[in-house]
Amino acid sequence: MNQITAYAPATMANFNVGYDILGLSLNDIGDEVELRINGTEENNILDIINGKGLPMDSDKNCCSVVIRKMQEALNNFKGVDIIITKGFAAGSGLGSSSASSAAAAFAYNELMGKPYSNKELVAFAAEGERIACGSAHVDNVAPSILGGVVLSKGKKASDLIQLPLIENLYAVTFFPAIKVNTSDARKILNNTIDLKTLSQQVSFMGAFVSSLYEKDIDLFSASLKDLVVEPRRSLLIPRFKELKKAALENQALAFGISGSGPSVFAIAKNEDEADNIIQAMERVYADLSIKTQAHKHLLCKDSGARIVKK
Repeated sequence: MNQITAYAPATMANFNVGYDILGLSLNDIGDEVELRINGTEENNILDIINGKGLPMDSDKNCCSVVIRKMQEALNNFKGVDIIITKGFAAGSGLGSSSASSAAAAFAYNELMGKPYSNKELVAFAAEGERIACGSAHVDNVAPSILGGVVLSKGKKASDLIQLPLIENLYAVTFFPAIKVNTSDARKILNNTIDLKTLSQQVSFMGAFVSSLYEKDIDLFSASLKDLVVEPRRSLLIPRFKELKKAALENQALAFGISGSGPSVFAIAKNEDEADNIIQAMERVYADLSIKTQAHKHLLCKDSGARIVKK
């Protein structure tokens, strides 16, 4: 096998209750990475489709960096030519660099005969995040590779916990085309949290995990509240309060910020309610000159990275 293409989905990190440790795969939007063995020891970026402004330099592109890390670990420098097809906007808060990094790791692993388990691939994909964002965090790459909801208590394979998922719910993502730098979104956060807020937030996290195992939608809805990050980061998103109000008034089970933003998300019980939530949020921005994109995603556990062409 000399050529292969892998797909990895967009993700929502934090998911309100799990700052930097929790992520959800969105399955139906994502990136594709095509690899072709080139007969050298070098990795080359040939093209980035729909990725204007992304680095073509193999030392700076997350995909080629991930592959180089895998080659170093394997001590096998089988070089590849790389074509990246972006399926959604960079800087959206939906794990753009993570999807590319995850697809690259998954494709190269398959090309080399699967020397690593899917969980072991997460640490390699996180190196793409280090290049793209300055930190090798795994809250996006883990669900992008593994699918579903993933709780990451560390970067090792044994630290990745695949939680059950209440399936057949819908996630709605709403992306206002404004720029929110991850570094700015981190700087705006408080470095301390009072014990009362901490206690309540921890209780929400525990209740959320319990709701997944018990398939309890009411508990799921009641627990998905962000007392720590949302109050600060919501200031970076125009009309955040109005968006949240519109979603909740249209039966959203939960509402929050995806990753560092500017995308926001809502969870709906069914497709009709997801459509209603999208329309309500679009009305909030109707008189603004900000372009928006909205998507609905059927949630399912089997939604991680996969091979789409050999």
